[in-house]
Amino acid sequence: MTETQRAVAMVWLGRGVPVIPCSRTDKGPMVPGFGRDATAEQLAPFSDPETVWEWWSGRFKRAHVGILTGRSVDSGSAGRGLLVIDLDVRKEGTNLPQDYDYAFSGVDVLERMATEAGEAWPDTYSVITPSGGVHLYFQQPENGPLIGCATGAGPTAPHLGPLVDVRGVGGLVIAAGSYSAAQGLPYRRMSDASSRPQPLPEWLLERLRPAAAPAPARRPAPVLVLPTASRADRYAAAALSGAADDVADAPEGERNRSLFAAARRLGELHDTAPGVLDESVVREQLLAAALRSGQSEREALRTIRSGWERGLSGRGAGAA
Repeated sequence: MTETQRAVAMVWLGRGVPVIPCSRTDKGPMVPGFGRDATAEQLAPFSDPETVWEWWSGRFKRAHVGILTGRSVDSGSAGRGLLVIDLDVRKEGTNLPQDYDYAFSGVDVLERMATEAGEAWPDTYSVITPSGGVHLYFQQPENGPLIGCATGAGPTAPHLGPLVDVRGVGGLVIAAGSYSAAQGLPYRRMSDASSRPQPLPEWLLERLRPAAAPAPARRPAPVLVLPTASRADRYAAAALSGAADDVADAPEGERNRSLFAAARRLGELHDTAPGVLDESVVREQLLAAALRSGQSEREALRTIRSGWERGLSGRGAGAA
């Protein structure tokens, strides 16, 4: 076991990632000095090959190999290292918000986020934990501030949602190859041997970083429909105005879903009043409403397009 754990530690060190001995019972760190505000001097032992070799050859020879997230070996306290998304299994008796009550684990929660963003499951270095959870390893972003740690749901980034923890600056995870004394199972790599942590997908990075305060979004001029217009045109204009108001007023957690539903409904109505529900007009109105609600332009445009296309493909589906 000593040779195996030491080999794991040295492999990650060779990849530029600092390591730390951790308890085999509670996974707690066994050496201090690695926290969020640690200096380069304090962090130095975790990236020193001689120190690491000695730890797993003597005093900590049976310890878990902990991987320090957030910083790399080469650049010390200012470096960019790993960010790990920790997807936990739901414990019996755990109550979740109604929107997430279906979830068995954080995998279900992240999968829903990806689907709502119109994106595929992220392909990156992955580990399955002894409890059945999953660790997804990513590179810290190249530009902007490093991402820190967060546990479960919360009102601000980098919180992602229930059963999903974020391990960035000041955090750690247990490496694949470590063996849990408590559960009698190892941490196992799920991806193939050549897999390495990948850059964060843009849609996930948007959720992990605090949104900049948006500039006040100007509401576009309402669609004008003359009293002499057809009943269908007047109805379509009212539907468009109501949909924009619903999107702008949607509460946090429901904004993306509300936007998708509005775009789909207007797509379904398109044939009844094509002069009013022109695609560019619908996009302009719904985008302005989405920006006022706090959504990002890129994600909002993607959601509008997806809902609109879904509505167009489903129009008339209920006709006999």
